[in-house]
Amino acid sequence: MVREPSREELNFAGVAKRAGVTPESVAYFFDSIQQLVAEAQLANYAALVSAHHFVMTKVEAALAKEDLDGFLAAVEENLELAWASGQVGNRWGIMEVLQDIWGDPFVQSHFCELLDIQFQAWINIVESAQRLGWIEQDIDAKSLVSVFWSSSVGQVITAGSSLLKLSPAENCSFIMRIMRPPSRRIS
Repeated sequence: MVREPSREELNFAGVAKRAGVTPESVAYFFDSIQQLVAEAQLANYAALVSAHHFVMTKVEAALAKEDLDGFLAAVEENLELAWASGQVGNRWGIMEVLQDIWGDPFVQSHFCELLDIQFQAWINIVESAQRLGWIEQDIDAKSLVSVFWSSSVGQVITAGSSLLKLSPAENCSFIMRIMRPPSRRIS
């Protein structure tokens, strides 16, 4: 129901009717309609990022094998996925999902714990790549992860600009120029 254009029936009675249960049953499990929506959007977020988790395993495997080409290819794949998920054409895009998750403090807290796990994994990946000389040592791992994730979600703001409208591939290319070791940079 959260993916549908109209949310008029998104209340305990409407959800109960669609689920074939009583409104009291829905109210038993959720303190408010905001909590129900936030929980549903948390599940939607998991679906949106599931491909990222698969790609993260490719990145980690490439690190373990010390396979620079595999590492760079997997990082590029992840960058394009992240930028594609925030495109304005995505009807139930990442911004709506995040806004709904932020609507309930309990769900937001749980979501932030999950984000910390994800971000720590990427920080570890960057630091491991730095130890191998694949990413410059003077790039702060936390800043790189922060800028990447913030910019991929923030594209919703820039998408309305005729000056800053860039494709996922163009953004990926830019970030990869920063990340690649100097010996592997493409001009």
